[in-house]
Amino acid sequence: MTRAEQGGGSGGGAGSTGSVVGVDLGGTKIAAGLVGTDGRIRHSVSAPTPALQGPGAVLDAVASAVAELTGDDVRAVGVGGAGAIDARTGTVLSATDALPGWTGTRLTAELRQRTGLPVAVDNDVRAHALGEAWQGGAAGRSPVLFLAVGTGVGAALLVDGAPQRGARSVAGH
Repeated sequence: MTRAEQGGGSGGGAGSTGSVVGVDLGGTKIAAGLVGTDGRIRHSVSAPTPALQGPGAVLDAVASAVAELTGDDVRAVGVGGAGAIDARTGTVLSATDALPGWTGTRLTAELRQRTGLPVAVDNDVRAHALGEAWQGGAAGRSPVLFLAVGTGVGAALLVDGAPQRGARSVAGH
């Protein structure tokens, strides 16, 4: 993995209340960043997703990225993952062939065990939309329809800043 300094500025905001590690877990790449309370990325790492080696290898790679960024002030991990994800249980409900065996993976529980930190997970596109609503082009807007085109194609709908997940956690898919 490579480590890159990002964000610039004074570095304020990450001290007393702690930082989080944000992870974008995709079918081809894992990117993780140490994020201060001001939304700035302090450091980041990335690596290819070892998808063909199975869910355990993918989870180990995510945990490795988190460990590379973790310091005394890190209080939690947030993961935006590929596939339809039940954010309440942290479980992958369905996924494409880009991540073989991914369906049924208990992301929250497995990553909590591997990192020793509180973990929250959601679909990667929904997580991206929430970031845009917090610090980006969707800030202060409602409703928001966020479209993403990458390894896959997805969408997320936010109403008054809240993600609309639907009855089966697939709204927007």
